[in-house]
Amino acid sequence: MTVTQVRLHTDQDGRRYELTVQAVDGGHQVELLGSDADGQLLAAWRGTLPAADLAAIAQLLASGAAELTGTPAPRPAATVEQQRAKHANAARPWSAEDDARLAELAAAPEATIEDLMRELGRSRGAIRSRLEKKVPGSPLLLRRAAAATP
Repeated sequence: MTVTQVRLHTDQDGRRYELTVQAVDGGHQVELLGSDADGQLLAAWRGTLPAADLAAIAQLLASGAAELTGTPAPRPAATVEQQRAKHANAARPWSAEDDARLAELAAAPEATIEDLMRELGRSRGAIRSRLEKKVPGSPLLLRRAAAATP
């Protein structure tokens, strides 16, 4: 099922803001309305934006608001390409060979999470998660738990 229109609203300090985004040929028609508790119109904006640019424009608005208010802007999620620039196998499924190599590397007495990250092209979170699933008694997991215990 394809969504062609989204309506969202938020209420803040007696004001209500409504956002409607509708797919149109080649873009999105966007309408933003704001009203006070009595229904008096406070803000109105309508426009059509290129479909490919909607997310970038939303990020730009969030960043601008953050600059004005001094609150941190939400960071956009890293794309798979960006993740793979750091970790070559990011978001790729684990193979049986990967699991075997993980277990082999983790069994080495001098092994570190960083070694496994480097060898397997995975993030710290991916390595830890896979260790917990496939090598639950790994000393690498126990070292972190021991370090966290007061």
